[in-house]
Amino acid sequence: MKNKAALLLLMVMAFSLLGADLLYVVNSQSRTLSRIDTASDQVQNTFSILGNVPNRVVVGENYLYSVNSGDNTIQKINKLSGSTVANHLVAVGSNPWDAILHEGYLYITGLFTSRVYKMNASNGQVLASVQVGTAPEAMCVVGDKLYVTNAGNYAQNYAGSSVSVIDLPSFSVINTLVVGLNPQYLCFHEGFLHVSCTGNWADTGGKIMIFDTQDDSLIQTIELGGTPGNIWIDANDLAWVADSGGNQMYRYNALSYEILNGAGNSLPFGASELVGTASMIAILAPIWGSNGKVTLLNPDLSFIKEYSVGMMPTDLKLETISSPVEDDLVTAARISIYPNPLPAGENLKLKSEGNLRGTVQIFNLKGQLLEEKYLDGEALSLDTSKLSSACYLYRISTDRGKQSGKFMILK
Repeated sequence: MKNKAALLLLMVMAFSLLGADLLYVVNSQSRTLSRIDTASDQVQNTFSILGNVPNRVVVGENYLYSVNSGDNTIQKINKLSGSTVANHLVAVGSNPWDAILHEGYLYITGLFTSRVYKMNASNGQVLASVQVGTAPEAMCVVGDKLYVTNAGNYAQNYAGSSVSVIDLPSFSVINTLVVGLNPQYLCFHEGFLHVSCTGNWADTGGKIMIFDTQDDSLIQTIELGGTPGNIWIDANDLAWVADSGGNQMYRYNALSYEILNGAGNSLPFGASELVGTASMIAILAPIWGSNGKVTLLNPDLSFIKEYSVGMMPTDLKLETISSPVEDDLVTAARISIYPNPLPAGENLKLKSEGNLRGTVQIFNLKGQLLEEKYLDGEALSLDTSKLSSACYLYRISTDRGKQSGKFMILK
């Protein structure tokens, strides 16, 4: 009986919290904030009334912060009701472009003043500012360093494009990285900073430049072409890149730097912004002159659903929230992998208690990905006829968590 039991690999994942995904969309022309609950499909396109020329939104634990470029303010919003708590002035004429929340402080880029401002997120007091490059836009915190993209001088073919590196304890610029034209977005992954350089919208295409954050040295330049925008890197090290014009979508491998979908063979989706989880990708399409839309896709790019939002959306943010399970009971999600060992030529079967969405991956012992399937249901059968007799690793990433282990194929 013990030998038979050893053939069945059963792992139990226990959760005391249930998750749900919320999407927030800044509708610049409508001057509203949309809130989308993907679990209930509830869409509130006037969840909050925003200030003049809202550009970005920051999601905090208890509050949302809208970056209102036209008002030079940060609008603090109650995350439950959508009501405005306060409007905090950044600096007259600063035209704030983006903000990032870190350890109780908001760091805000002033597009017109070429400065980064440090604001107390609680009371809105501006504590300091530092001069960076021309037209600072996006930011990313890595350890004690704040990286800031400087798009450069628009009127002079984005001259001065760079990334400023700010030491947070001293709040001073300690380095300046030379990058391609018009850097607009940053993404940190596995020790490396990915800088999305949009290009000049004419004869210079976009690229991704990758820096080692230990010494800020340039590691790789990926010539994507087109006009790349924000980057999201999934758990499988696949980098998804939006298009600043909202017309395309690109992909590359964040470890090998292989271009999978560049400007010449971009994905057939128009995404000006994108975010994602293990089980879905959300893309924002502005649809100029009309209401924008948010589309949810499976990891294999098959369609899930679509939502209409406000006019001229400029930002999309994702928040995964948790709520206690009723009566504090622990809900167990069981995924069975069988048979194990697996006779050669027989399909590997997966079965779960309840419907799970996500991906199932098979690797060899060198860590090379051999097979990937989308999981949507209670059961899945994997064809292993192309695999030889050996030991393999599997990884399951679902909306309930992750599970990994080994299985054998025997002659």
